[in-house]
Amino acid sequence: MQDVENLFLEVSKAIDDRDITSAKELLEEILLIDPGYGRAHNHLGWIYETKIKDFERAKRHYELAIKFCKGTYPVAYVNYGYLLIEFGQLEEAEKVIDEGLKVKGADKATLYYQKGKIAEHCQNYVEALKTYQQSQKMNFNKDFHAMLLNEIERVQSKMSFWDKLRVKF
Repeated sequence: MQDVENLFLEVSKAIDDRDITSAKELLEEILLIDPGYGRAHNHLGWIYETKIKDFERAKRHYELAIKFCKGTYPVAYVNYGYLLIEFGQLEEAEKVIDEGLKVKGADKATLYYQKGKIAEHCQNYVEALKTYQQSQKMNFNKDFHAMLLNEIERVQSKMSFWDKLRVKF
């Protein structure tokens, strides 16, 4: 198992160096040694999603990451949530995000932000606003905070007079 951990460290270095080809090859090597190494599945999912644009493979690897790291690797929930939202699989995204919110160490600010995106997509602006505000409370990043302020302002501009009243009461 130590070899897998060392290989995974090499993956991180390859990604930092923007050597995605080497990172992908190392991740595949890790999975040959240990097919249940969830972090490798998460990173492969990210590569397939963001670099190769093979969304079905990305989805499969994120699913495997969550399966094998159940409740222990919160990044997989965030990554998978983004992918599902991007492709309009909102009910599935909501389930993944809700599960991720229960994981110790999860980035709750980002997960609530994703829930806000889902609510906004469904034109439930009151829920979107409340969820973005919840994200703000959990956030400790200045840039993310500024982005959330823009999200809140945008949602408020979409809200009807009655929606705005519902938020106040």
